[in-house]
Amino acid sequence: MKRYIKYILSMAALTGVIASGCKKDFFNRPPESQTTVGSYYQTADQVKASTNALYAAPWFGFNTKVGWSISELASGNGRTGSSDVVAFGNFSVSNGNFELSAAWNSLFTVVAQANALIANLPANVPASVPASVVNNAMGEARLMRGLAYFYLTRIFGNVPIVENPLLEVSNFQNVNTNPVTDVYKFIINDLKFAETNCTPNVAATGHVSSGSASALLSKVYLYTQDYANARLEAEKVINSGEFQLFGIDIAGNTYEDLFKIANNNNKESIIALQWLANAGYGFGNAVQASFAYSSAITQTGDGYGVLAPSFDLQDAYAANPGDLRRKATIMLPGDFYSYLDQAQGGYTLPANASSQGTHAQIKKYVVGSPADNNGASAFQSTAMNTYIMRLSDVYLIAAEAILGQSANPGVGHGIDTAASTNDATALKYFNKIRQRAGVQQKTSITYRDIIKERRLEFAIEGDYWYDLCRMDGFNSATHPVAISIISKQDRGDSSTDTPPVRYHDATYTPTNLDFLFPVPATEVAADPNLIKAPVPYVFK
Repeated sequence: MKRYIKYILSMAALTGVIASGCKKDFFNRPPESQTTVGSYYQTADQVKASTNALYAAPWFGFNTKVGWSISELASGNGRTGSSDVVAFGNFSVSNGNFELSAAWNSLFTVVAQANALIANLPANVPASVPASVVNNAMGEARLMRGLAYFYLTRIFGNVPIVENPLLEVSNFQNVNTNPVTDVYKFIINDLKFAETNCTPNVAATGHVSSGSASALLSKVYLYTQDYANARLEAEKVINSGEFQLFGIDIAGNTYEDLFKIANNNNKESIIALQWLANAGYGFGNAVQASFAYSSAITQTGDGYGVLAPSFDLQDAYAANPGDLRRKATIMLPGDFYSYLDQAQGGYTLPANASSQGTHAQIKKYVVGSPADNNGASAFQSTAMNTYIMRLSDVYLIAAEAILGQSANPGVGHGIDTAASTNDATALKYFNKIRQRAGVQQKTSITYRDIIKERRLEFAIEGDYWYDLCRMDGFNSATHPVAISIISKQDRGDSSTDTPPVRYHDATYTPTNLDFLFPVPATEVAADPNLIKAPVPYVFK
């Protein structure tokens, strides 16, 4: 497969090595003229640093725009009129969409970078480096590869599994896709390796641990409806004590504090992308530029208000009176934030703020000016980590797995939305999240309760669309439950009155085909096999 020529630069400050990609898809290999894995990683510290690049630059194309376009616009959490991404909100994404290509390229770049480490480290690290250090780096690389594939298969369905690019490089125009079930098996194998080989209890370093692998494994098992293993892995993480909830296990911090740069790599963070604000384009978190209502917040000339919360998301928070997560996630006119625009005594969202017609703006991942963050933000770039998993996710996974075990619909079937449980352990996990949110505890929970709770907990964190996609079964060709939910969402805009008059002029009923996105046309042109029937993967 042919891709745009890519040069994947791992910052010297992070890794001390430069790796360049070649011209063929998936097969990024460092050239002989550059410092390579084999000649550089000669000490334990250098091997430990070998995985740093996997947490930032390769993810940039996904994180910056298309990641949230898929998760927030397709799910109905957000609204936009921006021509480059509006198609994700009205289910009109074509295979020629530029941002869709960015998703494919970015995620397969993560795979390529991980494969380079997996293929080169063991053979090139001297015996003086402890095996445990090498194994940990290998585990990190396999976790990140598994994570990239978790996104790829949920977005595109059948995708090529590339484990050893050297076996494919001579035949790059005839790479087949592999079935979703094989992709999930591959992901699970990677995560099991990471769980066994990664160092435990490394929270606050920014790197993943064996506990991180267990957490992601619990989520993957949940998606495949292997509820027994989902619960086993989730409770392993909960009981380990490696991670803690802000505002519950850790006093003095709140849910809102999770989204401040000063609290990067906190005890609740399980997997997070690591960004640097002042290291050049491609190495910082660029989402504040799109999310922030105006430059009055960022003080760097950006703040475009491209994404705004839909009325449907606003209604979801309003249905949960007193929910402390609302103000941390979305701004309503009159909301005051003391830690934004501190030089002027704080920031209040203006009464007429309505960049996308919904009279509300995004707050989550909006962190403010350089002065608000000790210099850790810049034009289209902040140092705010991107959460991939937090401990609250694991609690909700455990609660859902317990319910799933009792309902037992069977692997591959949809969620039984009529099922409920009053299991004490499930309620303890579920209500711990609601306790922090400041909302009423429940004495019985259904699947719908859990999905709604996940939406409120992880809105604007890239999760709700994938929850909707799995409601009818993780590999189902039909989506009646999700279609019913989406078709009732208010995705419209409103008048400029105060309070606004809603127009209810944008509701969408997706088809079953809309729950997977097309393989980019540029990739199909280079490799027509990508849209042919998948071929079973031969596991090594």
